[in-house]
Amino acid sequence: MPKIVWKWGPALGFFLIVLGFALRFHYQAPFHDHWDIVPLYAAWQNKELAFRDLFALHGNHWHASGYLVQLALSPWTKMAHWAEVLASVSIAGLGFVALARLIDRAGKRLDLSQATAWAMGLAAFLFFSLDQAANWLWGWQVAVFISLAGALWTIERLTHEVPSVRNTLLAASAAALAIYAFGTSWVLLPIGFVLLFAQGAGRSLTGWACLGLWSILSMLLFWHFSLAMNAPAAAYSAAGMPALDRVETWLGLAHYTINFTASPVVRFARDSAELGAALGLGLSIWAVWTLRKSSRPEVWRAILPFLALAAYSFGAGLLTAFGRWAVFGVNQAFVSRYISFGTLFWIAVFVLAVFAIAKTQPRTPRAAYAMLGLFVLLKLGNIPSVVQKSVAISNDVSEAAHALRVSYPETDPATYQVLHQIGQPIDSHLSVLAAHRASLFAEPVDQGHPAHVDIQESN
Repeated sequence: MPKIVWKWGPALGFFLIVLGFALRFHYQAPFHDHWDIVPLYAAWQNKELAFRDLFALHGNHWHASGYLVQLALSPWTKMAHWAEVLASVSIAGLGFVALARLIDRAGKRLDLSQATAWAMGLAAFLFFSLDQAANWLWGWQVAVFISLAGALWTIERLTHEVPSVRNTLLAASAAALAIYAFGTSWVLLPIGFVLLFAQGAGRSLTGWACLGLWSILSMLLFWHFSLAMNAPAAAYSAAGMPALDRVETWLGLAHYTINFTASPVVRFARDSAELGAALGLGLSIWAVWTLRKSSRPEVWRAILPFLALAAYSFGAGLLTAFGRWAVFGVNQAFVSRYISFGTLFWIAVFVLAVFAIAKTQPRTPRAAYAMLGLFVLLKLGNIPSVVQKSVAISNDVSEAAHALRVSYPETDPATYQVLHQIGQPIDSHLSVLAAHRASLFAEPVDQGHPAHVDIQESN
């Protein structure tokens, strides 16, 4: 088998599986928060959209990067949602290219290139996993994959070589896109400072210039966020923030963060979240301890990007905990939409473990193989429940969209309750879409019943 096929074949296979799944089962109408794009779409169509409108806070997130992708697609697709999920998968693929570069570079720096294909295959298995179905099928979540791709390219550029102005500017651009897509990527700012210092930024004038650029980026983003928080249209509220002067608050935040980070592997076995996270952390510590004994001079430069990926997941979990724990409790961290962010920790664990196993063969402890095998089995156990539930929602959305197409505006509101949350007004949004023949109204009216895939929903 050609080397390039062995190296890239599994990643391409997992990518195509996700792409086919997303195009087949995507939500064919706006769903919950997705309705919030409709006023922007109307203003875009009427040439009344101001650039600042894209930066209004949605909760405590900016979604400007996601809005730009969705709106840019709309003139050609009439806000078709298959195009949005195609964009999500494609952008995720672009992010995986950055991850593949990190893995390939680590293999060369550790003189373990023979293990690169295994590391890339396992990373692709995690990165393109179907237990992220809630994100793959929901066009609104294109912002998630912009954020992840931005994070991966930020880390890739900042760990590529000794800090340079060019790479720092590229990393800053990727980080800004990530933060303007999803608030969890705020953790890239402190990670960026650590990576720059670790790469030697404090030892040259060029390095100090890179630190200055990163500082300017951070200050500009915080300044912009403060403006967005105080804007009249801001939906941000600090009322749900926990009291940080109490020990139980920090214990709760830590518990939420552990659940968030463990969820990509143990979501269906929630009671074992703490154990799963501890085992994953233990395996990664063993791998780092094993690899750091390498005689290769670039061993820490090889390991550093994956420590940054792990830090990103934990940081994203902690930021989410600040906004969610006090209101919803620690089990809210198991929401399947968060799996995409926690996955970067497990990719770091798997990649470091594969390289450590390659280094220690044939003396590799059996426990290392056992834990990797256990994590793969647990990951496979995650997938059925999320897929079943997401396909069930897709079926319900498809039926609601069909009912609206054939009978709007006389449609009984009870038939499309699935499309919106309780108390969320969508009548004006529906009239906009109908007037522009967009989204669900862009499809021809079919008097027959929409296709329904009979997959039993699980809890």
